[in-house]
Amino acid sequence: MFEIGIVTDEISLDIKESIEIGLKLGIKCYELRCVGSYEKRVPFIDEGDLNYILKETSAGRIKITALSPGIFKIKPSDSEKLKFEIDETLPKTFKLAKKLNVEKIIIFGFIRDGTPEDFVVNILKDVAKLAKEENFKLAIENEPGFYCDTGANTASILEKVGAENLGANWDPANAIGAGEFAFPIGYERIKKFVFNIHIKDAVNHPEFKCLLVGDGSVNWFGQLKAIARDKLVDTITIETHYLPLVDSTIENLKRIRAILKAIEEIER
Repeated sequence: MFEIGIVTDEISLDIKESIEIGLKLGIKCYELRCVGSYEKRVPFIDEGDLNYILKETSAGRIKITALSPGIFKIKPSDSEKLKFEIDETLPKTFKLAKKLNVEKIIIFGFIRDGTPEDFVVNILKDVAKLAKEENFKLAIENEPGFYCDTGANTASILEKVGAENLGANWDPANAIGAGEFAFPIGYERIKKFVFNIHIKDAVNHPEFKCLLVGDGSVNWFGQLKAIARDKLVDTITIETHYLPLVDSTIENLKRIRAILKAIEEIER
């Protein structure tokens, strides 16, 4: 039904340890974000770590499904950071993605700061054009406190941008954190734009808090059943966000596999 992947730093910041543990768990697909430390986010990672990743991908042991450089996890009014991300981070991410044969790059939808939404839309139009010239897809991850926070708000901005290569990294738990009824309400608005899926769970009361899959407010059985029905993606990516990381990843993997098995049995 789906191949299950994971963000490497949700197992360990040590890329070798992360991949070795992941492979033992039967995971072959990996999303790259922070490698070595939380201060070293792609594309700014050590050459030794990059060489290890290249060796593993060349050998066919693993596949890198997406890069998450953290672009536009900033206020749109921060002109200095904005310039750096467009002029430096984005081109270097394209270069790294080509080396790793990765099509999808995850970005964000700017922290809300009162800047008119039209400004955000125009920036996204510009970067979507740059990505199209390099044959990449950009997927905006919805996150609480951002212009792209809920499925509905993210879909609205994507409609205004109108770029085929700019879609969504749908994170239902983050939509819960933004106060949306993620499935089916948010999903129905965002589904035609979905390029990538993050799996974790969360509650929004008394505060936004990430939890193990099945312990929060996301209806993951219904959500995964709908994603399978709509044939949106081939890979779903665990973003554990719950300590201790390795134990929680193992538990999440067990629960997700059980949900997928139940969906398959019902559909027979």
